[in-house]
Amino acid sequence: MPDADARWSRTKRLGFLFLAFYLLFNIVPHALAAVPVAGDWLLELWLMLWDALMPVLGNAALGIEGPIEVAPTGSGDMTWNYVQQFWFVVIAAVVAVVWTVLDKRRRDHATFYAWLRIAVRYSLALAMFSYGLAKWSGNQFQPPDALRLGETFGDASPMGLAWTFLGFSPAYCWFTGLAEVLAGALLVWRRTATLGGLVAAAVMANVVMINFCFDVPVKLYSSLLLLMAVVVAAHDAPRLLAVLVYNTPAPPADLSAPVLGPKLRALRVVAKALFLLMVPVSFVMQRAAVAEMMAMASYGPLYGLWEVETFSRDGAVRPADPNDALRWRQLFVGDFPYALVRPMTGERQFFGFASDPAAKTITLSEHGEAPVEHVLSFEQPAPDVLELTGKLGEATIAARLRKVDLEHTELMSRGFRWISERPYNR
Repeated sequence: MPDADARWSRTKRLGFLFLAFYLLFNIVPHALAAVPVAGDWLLELWLMLWDALMPVLGNAALGIEGPIEVAPTGSGDMTWNYVQQFWFVVIAAVVAVVWTVLDKRRRDHATFYAWLRIAVRYSLALAMFSYGLAKWSGNQFQPPDALRLGETFGDASPMGLAWTFLGFSPAYCWFTGLAEVLAGALLVWRRTATLGGLVAAAVMANVVMINFCFDVPVKLYSSLLLLMAVVVAAHDAPRLLAVLVYNTPAPPADLSAPVLGPKLRALRVVAKALFLLMVPVSFVMQRAAVAEMMAMASYGPLYGLWEVETFSRDGAVRPADPNDALRWRQLFVGDFPYALVRPMTGERQFFGFASDPAAKTITLSEHGEAPVEHVLSFEQPAPDVLELTGKLGEATIAARLRKVDLEHTELMSRGFRWISERPYNR
Protein backbone atom coordinates (compact mmCIF):
# COMPACT_ATOMS: atom_id res chain seq x y z
CA MET A 1 0.00 0.00 0.00
CA PRO A 2 1.56 3.33 -1.01
CA ASP A 3 2.52 5.60 1.86
CA ALA A 4 0.84 8.96 1.27
CA ASP A 5 3.38 10.76 3.47
CA ALA A 6 6.53 9.35 1.85
CA ARG A 7 8.19 10.50 -1.32
CA TRP A 8 8.42 7.77 -3.94
CA SER A 9 11.91 6.95 -5.12
CA ARG A 10 12.69 7.31 -8.81
CA THR A 11 12.90 3.52 -9.11
CA LYS A 12 9.46 3.12 -7.54
CA ARG A 13 7.94 5.76 -9.81
CA LEU A 14 9.57 4.17 -12.86
CA GLY A 15 8.36 0.69 -11.92
CA PHE A 16 4.86 1.91 -11.18
CA LEU A 17 4.54 3.76 -14.49
CA PHE A 18 5.77 0.71 -16.42
CA LEU A 19 3.26 -1.57 -14.69
CA ALA A 20 0.46 0.98 -15.01
CA PHE A 21 0.81 1.51 -18.74
CA TYR A 22 1.33 -2.18 -19.45
CA LEU A 23 -1.89 -2.98 -17.62
CA LEU A 24 -3.80 -0.14 -19.26
CA PHE A 25 -2.70 -1.22 -22.75
CA ASN A 26 -4.34 -4.58 -21.99
CA ILE A 27 -7.34 -3.32 -20.04
CA VAL A 28 -8.64 -0.66 -22.43
CA PRO A 29 -9.23 -2.96 -25.46
CA HIS A 30 -11.08 -5.53 -23.33
CA ALA A 31 -13.15 -2.77 -21.74
CA LEU A 32 -14.09 -1.36 -25.15
CA ALA A 33 -15.03 -4.83 -26.43
CA ALA A 34 -17.45 -5.17 -23.49
CA VAL A 35 -19.35 -1.99 -24.37
CA PRO A 36 -22.98 -2.94 -25.16
CA VAL A 37 -23.99 -2.69 -28.84
CA ALA A 38 -20.75 -1.00 -29.96
CA GLY A 39 -18.38 -3.60 -28.47
CA ASP A 40 -18.22 -5.86 -31.53
CA TRP A 41 -17.61 -2.89 -33.81
CA LEU A 42 -14.84 -1.52 -31.56
CA LEU A 43 -13.23 -4.97 -31.35
CA GLU A 44 -13.27 -5.24 -35.14
CA LEU A 45 -11.55 -1.84 -35.44
CA TRP A 46 -8.93 -2.96 -32.91
CA LEU A 47 -8.21 -6.12 -34.88
CA MET A 48 -8.04 -4.17 -38.14
CA LEU A 49 -5.47 -1.83 -36.58
CA TRP A 50 -3.23 -4.70 -35.48
CA ASP A 51 -3.68 -6.47 -38.79
CA ALA A 52 -2.29 -3.37 -40.49
CA LEU A 53 0.58 -3.11 -37.99
CA MET A 54 1.72 -6.76 -38.10
CA PRO A 55 3.85 -6.46 -41.29
CA VAL A 56 5.85 -3.70 -39.57
CA LEU A 57 5.83 -4.70 -35.88
CA GLY A 58 5.96 -8.44 -36.43
CA ASN A 59 7.54 -9.26 -39.77
CA ALA A 60 9.95 -6.34 -40.25
CA ALA A 61 10.84 -5.51 -36.63
CA LEU A 62 10.98 -9.02 -35.18
CA GLY A 63 11.95 -10.96 -38.32
CA ILE A 64 8.92 -13.26 -38.25
CA GLU A 65 8.53 -14.94 -41.62
CA GLY A 66 5.20 -15.38 -43.36
CA PRO A 67 1.90 -13.59 -42.84
CA ILE A 68 0.76 -13.13 -39.23
CA GLU A 69 -2.93 -13.87 -38.91
CA VAL A 70 -4.99 -11.43 -36.84
CA ALA A 71 -8.42 -12.97 -36.38
CA PRO A 72 -10.76 -14.11 -33.57
CA THR A 73 -10.08 -17.85 -33.82
CA GLY A 74 -10.87 -18.66 -30.19
CA SER A 75 -7.16 -18.75 -29.30
CA GLY A 76 -5.57 -16.00 -27.26
CA ASP A 77 -2.07 -17.34 -27.82
CA MET A 78 -1.65 -16.66 -31.54
CA THR A 79 1.58 -15.24 -32.91
CA TRP A 80 0.06 -11.78 -33.14
CA ASN A 81 -0.89 -11.90 -29.44
CA TYR A 82 2.76 -12.47 -28.50
CA VAL A 83 3.90 -9.71 -30.85
CA GLN A 84 1.31 -7.41 -29.31
CA GLN A 85 2.44 -8.18 -25.76
CA PHE A 86 6.08 -7.61 -26.73
CA TRP A 87 5.27 -4.12 -28.00
CA PHE A 88 3.07 -3.37 -24.99
CA VAL A 89 6.12 -4.08 -22.80
CA VAL A 90 8.42 -1.96 -25.00
CA ILE A 91 6.05 1.01 -25.23
CA ALA A 92 5.22 0.88 -21.51
CA ALA A 93 8.95 0.90 -20.70
CA VAL A 94 9.64 3.85 -23.03
CA VAL A 95 6.71 5.87 -21.66
CA ALA A 96 7.77 5.12 -18.06
CA VAL A 97 11.37 6.20 -18.68
CA VAL A 98 10.45 9.38 -20.57
CA TRP A 99 7.83 10.40 -18.02
CA THR A 100 10.19 9.78 -15.08
CA VAL A 101 13.01 11.76 -16.70
CA LEU A 102 10.83 14.72 -17.67
CA ASP A 103 8.87 14.81 -14.40
CA LYS A 104 11.78 14.76 -11.94
CA ARG A 105 10.12 16.88 -9.25
CA ARG A 106 7.02 14.73 -8.78
CA ARG A 107 6.79 13.25 -5.26
CA ASP A 108 4.57 10.32 -6.18
CA HIS A 109 1.84 8.98 -8.46
CA ALA A 110 -0.68 8.39 -5.68
CA THR A 111 -3.64 9.81 -7.60
CA PHE A 112 -2.74 7.90 -10.75
CA TYR A 113 -2.36 4.77 -8.63
CA ALA A 114 -5.80 5.23 -7.05
CA TRP A 115 -7.46 5.47 -10.46
CA LEU A 116 -5.40 2.60 -11.85
CA ARG A 117 -6.48 0.34 -9.01
CA ILE A 118 -10.13 1.15 -9.76
CA ALA A 119 -9.58 0.32 -13.45
CA VAL A 120 -7.85 -2.95 -12.57
CA ARG A 121 -10.53 -3.91 -10.05
CA TYR A 122 -13.42 -3.40 -12.43
CA SER A 123 -11.67 -4.97 -15.41
CA LEU A 124 -10.80 -8.03 -13.33
CA ALA A 125 -14.34 -8.14 -11.88
CA LEU A 126 -15.76 -8.06 -15.42
CA ALA A 127 -13.60 -11.04 -16.40
CA MET A 128 -14.51 -12.97 -13.24
CA PHE A 129 -18.23 -12.38 -13.78
CA SER A 130 -17.89 -13.32 -17.45
CA TYR A 131 -16.19 -16.65 -16.80
CA GLY A 132 -18.30 -17.48 -13.76
CA LEU A 133 -21.60 -16.80 -15.51
CA ALA A 134 -20.43 -18.73 -18.57
CA LYS A 135 -20.05 -21.79 -16.34
CA TRP A 136 -23.45 -21.26 -14.71
CA SER A 137 -25.19 -20.83 -18.05
CA GLY A 138 -23.58 -23.94 -19.58
CA ASN A 139 -21.85 -21.80 -22.17
CA GLN A 140 -18.28 -22.86 -21.35
CA PHE A 141 -18.29 -26.54 -20.39
CA GLN A 142 -20.77 -29.24 -21.36
CA PRO A 143 -21.06 -32.86 -20.22
CA PRO A 144 -19.27 -35.31 -22.54
CA ASP A 145 -21.43 -36.24 -25.52
CA ALA A 146 -21.52 -39.52 -27.43
CA LEU A 147 -18.58 -38.49 -29.60
CA ARG A 148 -16.36 -37.75 -26.62
CA LEU A 149 -17.43 -40.87 -24.77
CA GLY A 150 -16.54 -43.02 -27.78
CA GLU A 151 -12.96 -41.78 -27.81
CA THR A 152 -10.03 -43.21 -25.93
CA PHE A 153 -7.87 -41.01 -23.75
CA GLY A 154 -5.23 -41.29 -26.44
CA ASP A 155 -7.59 -39.77 -29.01
CA ALA A 156 -8.11 -36.63 -26.96
CA SER A 157 -5.92 -33.54 -27.03
CA PRO A 158 -4.68 -32.24 -23.66
CA MET A 159 -7.24 -29.42 -23.86
CA GLY A 160 -9.96 -31.91 -24.79
CA LEU A 161 -9.04 -34.03 -21.78
CA ALA A 162 -9.26 -30.99 -19.49
CA TRP A 163 -12.58 -29.87 -21.00
CA THR A 164 -14.03 -33.37 -20.56
CA PHE A 165 -12.93 -33.46 -16.91
CA LEU A 166 -14.32 -29.99 -16.19
CA GLY A 167 -17.57 -30.58 -18.07
CA PHE A 168 -18.30 -34.02 -16.64
CA SER A 169 -19.65 -32.67 -13.34
CA PRO A 170 -22.21 -29.83 -13.51
CA ALA A 171 -21.83 -29.43 -9.74
CA TYR A 172 -18.08 -28.85 -10.08
CA CYS A 173 -18.70 -26.30 -12.87
CA TRP A 174 -21.21 -24.56 -10.63
CA PHE A 175 -18.68 -24.50 -7.78
CA THR A 176 -15.87 -23.04 -9.88
CA GLY A 177 -18.28 -20.53 -11.36
CA LEU A 178 -19.34 -19.54 -7.86
CA ALA A 179 -15.72 -18.85 -6.89
CA GLU A 180 -15.29 -16.59 -9.93
CA VAL A 181 -18.58 -14.74 -9.38
CA LEU A 182 -17.71 -14.30 -5.70
CA ALA A 183 -14.34 -12.81 -6.64
CA GLY A 184 -16.06 -10.43 -9.07
CA ALA A 185 -18.62 -9.33 -6.46
CA LEU A 186 -15.94 -8.69 -3.83
CA LEU A 187 -13.85 -6.64 -6.26
CA VAL A 188 -16.65 -4.17 -6.95
CA TRP A 189 -16.68 -2.77 -3.43
CA ARG A 190 -13.71 -0.89 -1.92
CA ARG A 191 -14.20 -2.48 1.52
CA THR A 192 -13.88 -6.02 0.11
CA ALA A 193 -11.57 -5.34 -2.85
CA THR A 194 -8.47 -6.85 -1.22
CA LEU A 195 -10.37 -10.01 -0.29
CA GLY A 196 -11.65 -10.11 -3.87
CA GLY A 197 -8.10 -9.84 -5.14
CA LEU A 198 -7.02 -12.76 -2.95
CA VAL A 199 -9.95 -14.94 -4.08
CA ALA A 200 -9.35 -14.00 -7.72
CA ALA A 201 -5.63 -14.76 -7.34
CA ALA A 202 -6.39 -18.22 -5.96
CA VAL A 203 -8.92 -18.92 -8.72
CA MET A 204 -6.69 -17.62 -11.50
CA ALA A 205 -3.59 -19.44 -10.23
CA ASN A 206 -5.49 -22.69 -10.75
CA VAL A 207 -6.74 -21.54 -14.17
CA VAL A 208 -3.24 -20.52 -15.27
CA MET A 209 -1.84 -23.90 -14.28
CA ILE A 210 -4.59 -25.71 -16.20
CA ASN A 211 -3.95 -23.55 -19.25
CA PHE A 212 -0.21 -24.17 -19.19
CA CYS A 213 -0.32 -27.85 -18.24
CA PHE A 214 -3.15 -28.82 -20.62
CA ASP A 215 -2.19 -26.58 -23.56
CA VAL A 216 -5.29 -24.38 -23.34
CA PRO A 217 -4.63 -21.36 -25.61
CA VAL A 218 -5.59 -18.70 -23.07
CA LYS A 219 -2.21 -18.63 -21.37
CA LEU A 220 -1.50 -14.94 -21.97
CA TYR A 221 -4.91 -13.65 -20.91
CA SER A 222 -5.20 -15.86 -17.83
CA SER A 223 -1.70 -14.82 -16.75
CA LEU A 224 -2.72 -11.18 -17.20
CA LEU A 225 -5.78 -11.73 -14.98
CA LEU A 226 -3.58 -13.38 -12.35
CA LEU A 227 -1.23 -10.39 -12.46
CA MET A 228 -4.18 -8.03 -12.02
CA ALA A 229 -5.44 -10.02 -9.03
CA VAL A 230 -1.99 -9.83 -7.44
CA VAL A 231 -1.86 -6.07 -8.07
CA VAL A 232 -5.22 -5.59 -6.34
CA ALA A 233 -4.23 -7.73 -3.33
CA ALA A 234 -0.75 -6.19 -3.11
CA HIS A 235 -2.35 -2.87 -2.19
CA ASP A 236 -2.75 -4.24 1.33
CA ALA A 237 0.41 -6.36 1.39
CA PRO A 238 1.92 -4.69 4.53
CA ARG A 239 -1.33 -5.16 6.46
CA LEU A 240 -1.70 -8.77 5.31
CA LEU A 241 1.88 -9.56 6.26
CA ALA A 242 1.39 -7.94 9.66
CA VAL A 243 -1.64 -10.11 10.48
CA LEU A 244 -0.78 -13.35 8.71
CA VAL A 245 3.00 -13.52 9.07
CA TYR A 246 4.37 -11.16 11.74
CA ASN A 247 1.41 -11.51 14.16
CA THR A 248 1.31 -7.77 14.77
CA PRO A 249 -1.60 -5.31 14.71
CA ALA A 250 -2.45 -3.79 11.33
CA PRO A 251 -3.75 -0.24 10.98
CA PRO A 252 -7.15 0.26 9.29
CA ALA A 253 -7.09 0.77 5.55
CA ASP A 254 -7.91 4.08 3.93
CA LEU A 255 -11.13 3.32 2.05
CA SER A 256 -11.77 6.82 0.81
CA ALA A 257 -12.53 7.27 -2.87
CA PRO A 258 -10.72 9.76 -5.11
CA VAL A 259 -12.01 13.29 -4.55
CA LEU A 260 -14.62 14.12 -7.18
CA GLY A 261 -16.90 17.04 -7.96
CA PRO A 262 -20.70 16.68 -7.80
CA LYS A 263 -21.07 15.82 -11.50
CA LEU A 264 -18.32 13.20 -11.44
CA ARG A 265 -19.74 11.67 -8.25
CA ALA A 266 -23.11 11.30 -9.97
CA LEU A 267 -21.41 9.85 -13.03
CA ARG A 268 -19.55 7.33 -10.83
CA VAL A 269 -22.81 6.15 -9.25
CA VAL A 270 -24.49 5.78 -12.65
CA ALA A 271 -21.47 3.94 -14.11
CA LYS A 272 -21.36 1.52 -11.18
CA ALA A 273 -25.10 0.88 -11.41
CA LEU A 274 -24.82 0.16 -15.14
CA PHE A 275 -21.88 -2.19 -14.47
CA LEU A 276 -23.85 -4.11 -11.85
CA LEU A 277 -26.91 -4.21 -14.12
CA MET A 278 -24.78 -5.62 -16.94
CA VAL A 279 -23.99 -8.74 -14.87
CA PRO A 280 -27.53 -10.24 -14.69
CA VAL A 281 -28.27 -9.03 -18.23
CA SER A 282 -25.18 -10.88 -19.47
CA PHE A 283 -26.29 -14.03 -17.64
CA VAL A 284 -29.78 -13.87 -19.12
CA MET A 285 -28.37 -13.37 -22.61
CA GLN A 286 -26.01 -16.32 -22.21
CA ARG A 287 -28.81 -18.54 -20.95
CA ALA A 288 -30.99 -17.46 -23.85
CA ALA A 289 -28.21 -18.26 -26.33
CA VAL A 290 -27.68 -21.71 -24.80
CA ALA A 291 -31.44 -22.36 -24.77
CA GLU A 292 -31.70 -21.30 -28.41
CA MET A 293 -28.88 -23.63 -29.36
CA MET A 294 -30.42 -26.51 -27.43
CA ALA A 295 -33.74 -25.87 -29.14
CA MET A 296 -32.00 -26.35 -32.48
CA ALA A 297 -30.76 -29.78 -31.43
CA SER A 298 -32.45 -32.74 -33.07
CA TYR A 299 -31.98 -36.22 -31.62
CA GLY A 300 -33.07 -38.28 -34.60
CA PRO A 301 -33.22 -42.08 -34.70
CA LEU A 302 -29.66 -42.23 -36.04
CA TYR A 303 -28.21 -39.96 -33.35
CA GLY A 304 -25.25 -41.39 -31.49
CA LEU A 305 -21.99 -43.19 -32.01
CA TRP A 306 -21.84 -46.14 -34.40
CA GLU A 307 -18.95 -48.60 -34.43
CA VAL A 308 -18.11 -50.02 -37.86
CA GLU A 309 -18.17 -53.84 -37.77
CA THR A 310 -17.59 -54.55 -41.48
CA PHE A 311 -16.56 -52.23 -44.28
CA SER A 312 -15.98 -52.71 -47.99
CA ARG A 313 -14.82 -50.27 -50.63
CA ASP A 314 -15.39 -50.91 -54.33
CA GLY A 315 -16.39 -54.48 -53.49
CA ALA A 316 -13.20 -55.27 -51.55
CA VAL A 317 -13.62 -56.07 -47.87
CA ARG A 318 -11.26 -54.01 -45.73
CA PRO A 319 -10.41 -55.61 -42.37
CA ALA A 320 -9.96 -53.49 -39.26
CA ASP A 321 -6.33 -52.59 -39.97
CA PRO A 322 -5.26 -49.78 -37.61
CA ASN A 323 -3.12 -48.31 -40.41
CA ASP A 324 -5.90 -48.20 -43.03
CA ALA A 325 -6.83 -44.56 -43.70
CA LEU A 326 -9.67 -45.55 -46.08
CA ARG A 327 -11.58 -47.83 -43.71
CA TRP A 328 -14.09 -46.29 -41.35
CA ARG A 329 -13.78 -46.99 -37.62
CA GLN A 330 -16.70 -44.95 -36.31
CA LEU A 331 -19.58 -42.80 -37.51
CA PHE A 332 -20.98 -40.15 -35.20
CA VAL A 333 -24.33 -38.54 -35.94
CA GLY A 334 -24.72 -35.38 -33.90
CA ASP A 335 -27.68 -33.64 -32.34
CA PHE A 336 -27.13 -30.79 -34.80
CA PRO A 337 -27.13 -31.40 -38.57
CA TYR A 338 -23.61 -32.78 -38.82
CA ALA A 339 -21.85 -36.11 -38.84
CA LEU A 340 -18.29 -37.16 -38.27
CA VAL A 341 -16.40 -40.10 -39.74
CA ARG A 342 -13.35 -41.37 -37.85
CA PRO A 343 -11.14 -43.57 -40.06
CA MET A 344 -8.83 -46.24 -38.68
CA THR A 345 -6.02 -43.74 -38.97
CA GLY A 346 -5.71 -40.11 -40.02
CA GLU A 347 -7.84 -37.03 -39.52
CA ARG A 348 -11.54 -37.09 -38.74
CA GLN A 349 -13.88 -36.00 -41.53
CA PHE A 350 -16.76 -33.64 -40.80
CA PHE A 351 -19.91 -33.61 -42.91
CA GLY A 352 -23.23 -31.85 -42.93
CA PHE A 353 -25.92 -34.42 -42.23
CA ALA A 354 -29.52 -34.94 -43.35
CA SER A 355 -31.69 -38.03 -43.30
CA ASP A 356 -34.84 -39.02 -45.16
CA PRO A 357 -36.50 -41.88 -43.24
CA ALA A 358 -39.14 -42.36 -45.93
CA ALA A 359 -36.60 -42.79 -48.71
CA LYS A 360 -34.19 -44.47 -46.29
CA THR A 361 -31.28 -42.28 -47.34
CA ILE A 362 -28.77 -40.09 -45.56
CA THR A 363 -26.87 -37.22 -47.13
CA LEU A 364 -23.31 -36.36 -46.10
CA SER A 365 -22.36 -32.87 -47.29
CA GLU A 366 -18.83 -31.52 -47.70
CA HIS A 367 -18.81 -27.76 -47.32
CA GLY A 368 -16.35 -25.68 -49.28
CA GLU A 369 -16.00 -23.59 -52.38
CA ALA A 370 -17.64 -26.43 -54.34
CA PRO A 371 -20.04 -28.23 -51.96
CA VAL A 372 -20.30 -31.98 -52.53
CA GLU A 373 -23.15 -34.22 -51.40
CA HIS A 374 -22.89 -37.98 -50.90
CA VAL A 375 -26.21 -39.83 -50.75
CA LEU A 376 -26.14 -43.23 -49.05
CA SER A 377 -28.96 -45.73 -48.59
CA PHE A 378 -29.50 -47.16 -45.14
CA GLU A 379 -31.30 -50.07 -43.53
CA GLN A 380 -31.88 -50.79 -39.84
CA PRO A 381 -32.41 -54.52 -39.30
CA ALA A 382 -32.42 -53.73 -35.58
CA PRO A 383 -32.50 -50.45 -33.59
CA ASP A 384 -28.80 -50.80 -32.81
CA VAL A 385 -27.72 -51.96 -36.30
CA LEU A 386 -27.18 -49.70 -39.31
CA GLU A 387 -26.28 -50.77 -42.82
CA LEU A 388 -25.03 -48.18 -45.31
CA THR A 389 -24.45 -48.53 -49.06
CA GLY A 390 -23.77 -46.03 -51.82
CA LYS A 391 -21.25 -43.77 -53.47
CA LEU A 392 -18.82 -41.75 -51.41
CA GLY A 393 -16.96 -39.66 -53.93
CA GLU A 394 -15.66 -41.97 -56.63
CA ALA A 395 -15.82 -45.06 -54.40
CA THR A 396 -18.70 -47.38 -53.64
CA ILE A 397 -18.90 -48.33 -49.98
CA ALA A 398 -20.88 -50.78 -47.90
CA ALA A 399 -20.73 -50.78 -44.12
CA ARG A 400 -22.42 -52.49 -41.22
CA LEU A 401 -22.37 -50.50 -37.99
CA ARG A 402 -23.53 -51.17 -34.44
CA LYS A 403 -24.66 -48.44 -32.07
CA VAL A 404 -22.49 -47.98 -29.00
CA ASP A 405 -24.37 -48.02 -25.70
CA LEU A 406 -22.85 -45.04 -23.95
CA GLU A 407 -25.45 -44.50 -21.22
CA HIS A 408 -24.16 -47.56 -19.38
CA THR A 409 -20.44 -46.86 -19.62
CA GLU A 410 -18.47 -46.84 -16.37
CA LEU A 411 -18.03 -43.08 -16.53
CA MET A 412 -21.70 -42.25 -16.95
CA SER A 413 -23.23 -44.97 -14.77
CA ARG A 414 -20.87 -45.10 -11.77
CA GLY A 415 -22.44 -42.12 -10.03
CA PHE A 416 -21.67 -40.66 -6.62
CA ARG A 417 -21.06 -42.91 -3.59
CA TRP A 418 -20.85 -41.78 0.03
CA ILE A 419 -19.27 -45.07 1.06
CA SER A 420 -16.49 -46.81 -0.87
CA GLU A 421 -14.92 -49.76 0.84
CA ARG A 422 -12.12 -49.74 -1.74
CA PRO A 423 -11.02 -47.21 -4.36
CA TYR A 424 -12.86 -47.74 -7.63
CA ASN A 425 -10.16 -46.45 -9.95
CA ARG A 426 -10.36 -47.85 -13.46
